[in-house]
Amino acid sequence: MNPGSFFCRVACIAATLLLSICVTLAEQLATASVFGSHMVLQREMPLPVWGVAEPGSKVTVTFSGQHQTATTSEDGKWRIVLTGLPASAQPATMTIASGGHKLSYTDVLVGEVWLCSGQSNMQFKLANSTDAQSEIATADIPKLRLNTVRGWAASSPQTAPTFSAVAWYFGRKLQRETGTPVGLIARSVGGTPIEWWTPEKKLGRVPFAKAVMENPSAYGRALATWRKNRKSGEKPQQPGSAEEEVLAGIYLPGKPGNLFARHLEPLAGYGIRGTIWYQGERNSKAGTAAAKAYRPLMANMITSWREEWRQGDFPFLVVQLPTFARGGAGWALVQESQAAAVGDVSNAACIDIRDQPDDGLHPKNKRPIGERLADLAIKMTG
Repeated sequence: MNPGSFFCRVACIAATLLLSICVTLAEQLATASVFGSHMVLQREMPLPVWGVAEPGSKVTVTFSGQHQTATTSEDGKWRIVLTGLPASAQPATMTIASGGHKLSYTDVLVGEVWLCSGQSNMQFKLANSTDAQSEIATADIPKLRLNTVRGWAASSPQTAPTFSAVAWYFGRKLQRETGTPVGLIARSVGGTPIEWWTPEKKLGRVPFAKAVMENPSAYGRALATWRKNRKSGEKPQQPGSAEEEVLAGIYLPGKPGNLFARHLEPLAGYGIRGTIWYQGERNSKAGTAAAKAYRPLMANMITSWREEWRQGDFPFLVVQLPTFARGGAGWALVQESQAAAVGDVSNAACIDIRDQPDDGLHPKNKRPIGERLADLAIKMTG
């Protein structure tokens, strides 16, 4: 046997065994991925902590003088609710123990937590925004914590550049004005419609969405068939209306609700003060009826998120689409829908940024947007 092949096989076997051990340990004790070192916990409200461990085992969560215990269910799931805590910028440690296993999350603060979501203008990086370099140079803010799918980190010149510019400006002003630790959870995906961010089981409450899902267009049916068997045929020819193609793509089987399931459902229940939302561009391209339907779609999404979080009618702040000359008729209709939708539910509001210069689909000057959101958040939360 070739020595190189032998050692390669040994290395592969060792790596496989190590991965197996790690997976086993994770199954024995783990929390939802949103928990971790450097996180911020929402102040002054009950704090759910949850995860998995050995079925039938006891799990204890210790934090800030509290020791709460629960027994896991038959499928190994556990959930513990800590009593609300006052704001604290003093780094603390949360420990989770079960049997001989223990997790420790260090440098944990207590303050205000906001979920930041939407499509490309919310995803837009601080590094690409106006005056990026001078802003990044001042990004060392220990009391401002940033969460992405990679976990939590304090704001710094190293972590801030790739974070959402709108969210970062929002969090910076909110932290400066209140003096309280602020945690931002960013979950945005460019080019995505509101239907993908709404739980699929609740999307059908909107008549427009229900009708499209139950009776897709001929092109939508052809597109779905091609997508299912794309190796055996060519993509169907685009219909006369580009708007129909956009709408068919939005409602492809498996797409409605998929981003909520992937990005938000795993952290639903984590203590938050509220949400900031910047989206609507994709829906403006799906036709007049779809643009008008954005009003009930957004109101329904807000209600759905609140139902999933089980934390009451938390503040929901919306960015109204900016001035964009090439946006077309659907753009203005979505702007109108956004302004109307926040009046259809409680404790929701939007900021109007149409006074800003037309800077295309992705305006670079995100600071006024983030700071207006912060002003609104302070006004709504006292």
